Amino acid sequence: MKRNYLVGYDISDDRRLAKVAKTMKGFGYRLQYSFFHCCLSDQQKNRMKEALKKIILDEEDQVIILPVTEKQLTELEFIGVKTQIALEGVIIV
Repeated sequence: MKRNYLVGYDISDDRRLAKVAKTMKGFGYRLQYSFFHCCLSDQQKNRMKEALKKIILDEEDQVIILPVTEKQLTELEFIGVKTQIALEGVIIV
């Protein structure tokens, strides 16, 4: 079963930042510069975590993986530019 996650990151090095961003594009949709929505199975989540662990430095960088429900995603509020969020075939605007 797939679950929704919001994944944010703070990477201190530009090269690692670019690698993390490229990696995350393979797992989800960019909501903001360093913030992604991902709908992942447990196996996909583990692959994402392993890929990120190979890139980041634990003492300098941080990745946050926040589980969210579909209800919480539909209740997201945006100020300014609106972002579309895809939920298994449904797009929330």
